[in-house]
Amino acid sequence: MPGIHEYVNYSTDGICRIEDIRPMTFDGAGGEKEYYILKPVGQDRANIFVPADNPRLTGRMRPILSREEIDRLILSVKDRRLEWLPDRKERTEQFRQILAGRDERQLLLLISCLYLRSQESGRGISAAEARLLKKAEDVIRQEFAFSLGISPEEIGRYIQARLGMETAAGA
Repeated sequence: MPGIHEYVNYSTDGICRIEDIRPMTFDGAGGEKEYYILKPVGQDRANIFVPADNPRLTGRMRPILSREEIDRLILSVKDRRLEWLPDRKERTEQFRQILAGRDERQLLLLISCLYLRSQESGRGISAAEARLLKKAEDVIRQEFAFSLGISPEEIGRYIQARLGMETAAGA
């Protein structure tokens, strides 16, 4: 498991710094337990307390991707597409599950799917799909920008360059 002062990607909270790992007591938690104390990047007043003995919650902490892992990830989705489900409810549920899972490969496929659909379809995408697209882009931008040491605004160009699409519009 990661240690104090390391950064992790934690579930829907995004990039967090492990501020401390220490025993704490919370009402109704059954006595003193060891907790990871996480501070989301960019949220000075927020703390997340993760019980170290809860594999479901500690399993949501994962290491930050390296530049090499990001590059491999981008290339791994180059010629793949997420299937566009014709049923709106099924499609929305699939997209929400992808967003909740925070798997970068699936998020990149989701972004690509929605972006291509907005370009191919005469009607574009729905407002709900546009919101899901923005959320997926925000998740990717946050981790990639943090890991690569570049601004979130540069992530779209970085991805396009890796895919050999420098002149295309995108994320």
